[in-house]
Amino acid sequence: MPVITINGPIGCGAVTIGQMVSEQMNLNFVDRLFFTEAARIIGTPVGTLIAKEQRVDRFRDRLGRFVQTMLERSAMSGVSGEPYFGRGIENLPPETYMDLTGDGSVAKKLDDKTFIEAMTKVANDLHAQGNAVIIGRGANQILADAPHTLHVGLLAPMEVRVKTLIDREHFEKEEAEIHVEELERAREDFIMKFWKVHPNEARHYHMMLNMGKMNPKTAAEVICNAAGDLTA
Repeated sequence: MPVITINGPIGCGAVTIGQMVSEQMNLNFVDRLFFTEAARIIGTPVGTLIAKEQRVDRFRDRLGRFVQTMLERSAMSGVSGEPYFGRGIENLPPETYMDLTGDGSVAKKLDDKTFIEAMTKVANDLHAQGNAVIIGRGANQILADAPHTLHVGLLAPMEVRVKTLIDREHFEKEEAEIHVEELERAREDFIMKFWKVHPNEARHYHMMLNMGKMNPKTAAEVICNAAGDLTA
């Protein structure tokens, strides 16, 4: 019953790699579901939790326009999805999710204790069920000492992450750079606030993969091989 957590800055390909691993190992893929379950426990909109995780004040208007564009693409697709999400956003890494409610104050109404308790319960429940690949959400910190769990960290040079957004989302170079820098800062602040560590410290993972040196397919194969030890 292996559980694999995959964490990394935007543009490293955590979602793509996680999906490959889940398919190869026949595991449940958990990305947006994490917040959906936590929101259900608390009794609050999903967007409130997203706002709590990804508070970005600088360049807020520009990043807000990005979210608005993605929501418009979702509407144009004619496909409904989870609240606040739809096709056009579903393949983005969790690090790109911002305050989709449009009001940063909503996150302040959710106290830290309630937030982290819900996140912890979801992570522990997923671990108890087993057979899951969990993307982000600080799951590697919550499940740091959990048995049969593999924690994977991803890294990549700025230019690689920027190119990923340019290729995938057709950003202008400057816009991609801003997005990468600001969302990574939000990710660092989130992890530092609740666990007092930097998310890129190698000691918090069983292994770290440099996505500037390998493609997602290779990374997925490495992770699957390592996870095999958990079930051996």
